[in-house]
Amino acid sequence: MSKMNETYKKIIETLEKNIKEEEQFYLAKEQIDNIIKDIVEDYDTMFERYDEKIRYLEESQAESIKKIDNLENRVKYFERLLEMEDYDIFVTCPYCNYEFQTDYDEDINEIPCPECGRIIEIDWSDNEEDDED
Repeated sequence: MSKMNETYKKIIETLEKNIKEEEQFYLAKEQIDNIIKDIVEDYDTMFERYDEKIRYLEESQAESIKKIDNLENRVKYFERLLEMEDYDIFVTCPYCNYEFQTDYDEDINEIPCPECGRIIEIDWSDNEEDDED
């Protein structure tokens, strides 16, 4: 701002030296003051718009951070599901219709029914075409 003040003072000095009539001098000075006032108002308007844009960007960034956090939490949840070694499945005994839950283990082909004790063959592929044959 000091450079602007210096420039303003030089302009006023130039006007004082070159304009001999006092009324003309004050008229020219008033016009320069009005120009400076308009420039300052334009800068104020620009800064207000800049501040509005900054506020909008900050709000948008905060919303984006919330969305990213939400997505990261969902990804972590699905990663935990995928990392689980034991998958529970439901089995219905074909002999007594007892429904129970057991761990997924494709190495086991038979399990005993906890209700009737009979051995149930397990087909982990769950291939419906095999059932039709």
